[in-house]
Amino acid sequence: MENKKNPRLQSILAVVGLLLASSVSAQGVDFEGQIRVAVSKTDNLNLVPAPDETEETIYRIIPSLRLDYENQRINAEVRYQYDWYKYADLDFINRFHRYDANVTGELVDETFFLEVGASRSQSLIDPDGVIPPDSLPISGNLTDRDEYFVNPRFQKTFGGAVTTSADYRYAKVRFDDESLQENTNENASVEIENYQNGRGFTWAARYEWRETQYDLSLPWEYRNASVELGFWANGTTRLFVSGGKESAWDDPVDRSLQDEFWEAGFAYENGERLSAEFAAGERSFGSSWRGELDFSFQRGELTFSYADTPTTIGLDRFDRGNLLDPEEPEDLLTRPGNAERYISKRGQVGLNLNFRRTELGLVIFNEERKGRQRADGTLLPDQTQDGISVSFAWQAGARTEFTARGSISNRETETTGETEIVRASVDANYRVGSNVILTLGYNYSEQAPSEFATGREYEARVVSFFIAYRF
Repeated sequence: MENKKNPRLQSILAVVGLLLASSVSAQGVDFEGQIRVAVSKTDNLNLVPAPDETEETIYRIIPSLRLDYENQRINAEVRYQYDWYKYADLDFINRFHRYDANVTGELVDETFFLEVGASRSQSLIDPDGVIPPDSLPISGNLTDRDEYFVNPRFQKTFGGAVTTSADYRYAKVRFDDESLQENTNENASVEIENYQNGRGFTWAARYEWRETQYDLSLPWEYRNASVELGFWANGTTRLFVSGGKESAWDDPVDRSLQDEFWEAGFAYENGERLSAEFAAGERSFGSSWRGELDFSFQRGELTFSYADTPTTIGLDRFDRGNLLDPEEPEDLLTRPGNAERYISKRGQVGLNLNFRRTELGLVIFNEERKGRQRADGTLLPDQTQDGISVSFAWQAGARTEFTARGSISNRETETTGETEIVRASVDANYRVGSNVILTLGYNYSEQAPSEFATGREYEARVVSFFIAYRF
């Protein structure tokens, strides 16, 4: 679907242009522009089962920019990409804008922060239909997803020991497909704690509120209030127990603090290299646990996260293709615009290794969506998705680099059953001079329903030759 004119998009691009014009010569600016021209050949343009595939030659022009700016009070990240496709045999042109921009300002020294951002990405319309690898094939199952947000944050430490913090985020999500309803998401939290002491007894009090509002459906709201007590076992390990009340999961109409909950756990921190926090307990929806680990070492980083989270489709951060963090797994379950709530039981492991001439990345994730309900309380079956992705880069010589990516994902829904999605790509890059890069690439994608599933089946291959000019 061809991208429509959007005044908000034009305003964002105008701001980006002004920022570039005023800041390129300033300290703290890292800017790169690139334009790529390519010819691609695919053996399955419409992603259909054999033997109905259609071959097609596509001519592509892809300008993009990257801007990172940082000084004592402002941190800005801007990514923009424009995709122009000319389908030779169909004599058809398609266009897509994608962008992702975050700007964080420190308005009061180490106390008050303001973050604003906007993004446009391609979102699946129907996850039970064909799942394209990107916007190059003509699938009819992608739509523009726009998100705009503002996020003020406050943090202050009193007496070198007691810290008070508050956080509020307002986000608006809209879709280019008019059949999908827009939603507004709000998060707020307040906390006071004495962890800065680093010894003796610890305490904390917290309050959290989340809400998703839809254009045509009932809203969803969740509240949580807790008190925590604990102590420092040593200079790096803190033990704690906490309890309080939260909104009842089985009562979607009354969102007052009805049900009791508790958890016990520990937190560990050793400088900037290792931090971890794990806890388990009982929630309004049953037994629950959460965990987070971040370990940095000489050649890379290892991360782990798991949480049982009451949430909605509108609050799903994996629903968009993130230009700022392209390694995040693709969401294969979300139906955009649906007024649906569920318990997300999601775990994820990430590993990055960096050597002198080689880089390796690994992401493994698993998610179960339990207790699914529509906004009116209608019960829905559970869903699951999991996957593994690997990326590899090798600097073979001063001018030559090879990169490879691959992923295998599985999803299971009540309507189509279990489906496997496979992605693989290999690129050979050769630098000509200081600004020109030649790339020969191969991409493979496959969607394979299980024996008794009813989803779309296809295999597709794309061979591309790129000429890129960087400035």
